Amino acid sequence: MPQKQHQSNGIEFTIIAVMFILVLFLSPLTGVWAALDAPWYSPYLVWAIAIFLSWMLQHYLKQNDI
Repeated sequence: MPQKQHQSNGIEFTIIAVMFILVLFLSPLTGVWAALDAPWYSPYLVWAIAIFLSWMLQHYLKQNDI
């Protein structure tokens, strides 16, 4: 009987990234961010990092045909 090989695909990586971003932005951590006296642009910086990481993930997945 042939064994099934588990092949990770791009959808799994994308779902993991989306879940991480949702936990980061929709959790009680947002209250911690507000209490840090961070500069006004810090939420935009975090969003920019999330967008950049998403772009890097998609770029990686396209290169490796996952």
